[in-house]
Amino acid sequence: MTDRRDFLGSLLALGAVPTLAKVPHSPAAPQGGSAWNVAWADKLTGKHKMVFDSPEISQGLALLRALIWIKDYGDVYKAPASDMNAVVVLRHNAIWMVMNDEFWNHHDIGAKTGIKDPKTGAPIKRNPVLGPTPWTDLPPQVADNALTKALAATTILACNLAFQEVVEVEKAEAKVDDARARAMAISHIVPGIILQPSGAFALSRAQEAGCHYMNAS
Repeated sequence: MTDRRDFLGSLLALGAVPTLAKVPHSPAAPQGGSAWNVAWADKLTGKHKMVFDSPEISQGLALLRALIWIKDYGDVYKAPASDMNAVVVLRHNAIWMVMNDEFWNHHDIGAKTGIKDPKTGAPIKRNPVLGPTPWTDLPPQVADNALTKALAATTILACNLAFQEVVEVEKAEAKVDDARARAMAISHIVPGIILQPSGAFALSRAQEAGCHYMNAS
């Protein structure tokens, strides 16, 4: 395990991250077939490519590691933004990171994930990787708004299999059928995040497109 002090040192050195070219985003993915949005894979044409695998929330560290990777390649190799492609795959327990503040508040996801608001000690009522960081051991100048920063600089993919748990939460609370619950849940995905058939699919496709793999959470 990387020494935490060394990692925080890297975080503290993190400066501005270049905004990379974006691909079309369409989170309202179908149940399967060719209509899934996979256009992002064809846009991975940079010289340096990495996919960051995040099966856990882990204080949003996968997002920060992707941003650090972009900065480091820019610093060391003077690589322009066009030469770097970073992909983050949010799957398994990290799927809650794709949902907006309204969803977190309404469904009390802070209690479900065990994440507390440091000011109140109660379960957090918003997505912890949007807005100020709730984790006091991460420097706020780099950890705040981690998801927003990562969306500006990387491609973020979400596992549809894990997303079914989100749908089930919506279904149980709203007492609607599967199709309606899915549509309601999709409406609360943070804009810019792309659903994929599964996390395994997303990771495999990114590696086929030339990305190196990192277990990032």
